[in-house]
Amino acid sequence: MKISKLLPVFYDNNKHLVETLDGNGTPGEKNRGYGVVVIKIAQDLRFGIPLRSHLKHKHGFKTVGQKGLDYSKAVLISEAVFIGQSFKIPSDEYKKIKEKEHHIKARFQKYVTQYIKLANEGDDGALQQSYRYTTLVNYHKELNINPPDTADK
Repeated sequence: MKISKLLPVFYDNNKHLVETLDGNGTPGEKNRGYGVVVIKIAQDLRFGIPLRSHLKHKHGFKTVGQKGLDYSKAVLISEAVFIGQSFKIPSDEYKKIKEKEHHIKARFQKYVTQYIKLANEGDDGALQQSYRYTTLVNYHKELNINPPDTADK
């Protein structure tokens, strides 16, 4: 697990993404660089979990005060060339992230696994309640999500 900054080329190659921190999908709007914790999960996928200065929901890991990692805005990093240099954060935050590395990985894995389960079941109500603003909507192919045909409901 490392703390880095996503390079501008990531945003240039991913203008189609919705629900990211850098905007709402409007072409050219995603241009702010965020510090991310780069993490690999069981599906052998590499995600960047953004650092937030005001984490106001439960889908993340609080570090210090209102600061934390926002699981709901994690982005899939398909190529290592998208990962830039180290991102500097205060030492108390860094220490807490490093100390809780296993916990963060396990909780993020659970967050993704639950999303996959609900999406494959076609449980739109639960998805709207718990995953309304998640970036995981962008990665159904990569997460092997095949929701049931809505015509069968």
